[in-house]
Amino acid sequence: MTEPTAGSSPAEASSPAEASSPAEHPAAVHWLADYVYGTIATLVAIAGLTFESNPGELTTAGVVIVGAVAIWFAHILSRLVSKRSQGHLQLTIADVVREARGSWSIVTAAIPATVIFILAGAHLWSIHTAFALADIVGVLALAVVGVGTAGGSDRSLLRRVGYVCGIVLVGVAIVLLEAGVHLL
Repeated sequence: MTEPTAGSSPAEASSPAEASSPAEHPAAVHWLADYVYGTIATLVAIAGLTFESNPGELTTAGVVIVGAVAIWFAHILSRLVSKRSQGHLQLTIADVVREARGSWSIVTAAIPATVIFILAGAHLWSIHTAFALADIVGVLALAVVGVGTAGGSDRSLLRRVGYVCGIVLVGVAIVLLEAGVHLL
């Protein structure tokens, strides 16, 4: 039985037993962890953009996706620096590509918000509605990741529910901090 590698998908596992929990799939767990990272970064970018007096829909979409790409680059760089310094390794282009592919979910986490702002630019809804929708979608994405990584029957229901609530509360806290700062 083989486990998926950092660049492979969970579906590439060699037996159905390996598909039973995220903990048995380091690549899936890594992907989801980076997706959480990207989702929180997107929520923070959205929070910052709400301070603009007249944010343009497409400019906002651009800032969200460019911010996600910049965070992705920083994440890749920090991992490469860590690997090089810990193992005194000679890094190759293959190492850079592996890290980039392995953490791509940071950028994919920004896609829903980007699409929401692009659709606002197409006048499907207002920019204010887009900000609200992007916040809701971000918090819901955290909930989905929480449910997907909460574990199975080996953990108590209370522990799993608490875990999911904890993840969701991080997103809610960011949105509430955004709202609170606007009240100042």
